[in-house]
Amino acid sequence: MACGLSVISSNAGGLPEVNIQGESGFLSDIGDVDDMSKNALKILESTETHAKFKQTAKKIAKNFETRNIVPLYEEVYEKALKGISS
Repeated sequence: MACGLSVISSNAGGLPEVNIQGESGFLSDIGDVDDMSKNALKILESTETHAKFKQTAKKIAKNFETRNIVPLYEEVYEKALKGISS
């Protein structure tokens, strides 16, 4: 996504948080290869959709850059450590 790639992913785990349905790509149920194939064709057939997804993917990826994510993890670890030492 940071390189401006459209994404086709499963809608499981944390993936929907990163890949926003209809904005940066498409989400499909786990193992639904037919739906993933259809979504790939939608992207390839529409230069507008492809361009939109590429642009949005780059923007979303910035939210997950190390400088943004590491402080969040540190906060979680600090809270966990405080809970242990209480």
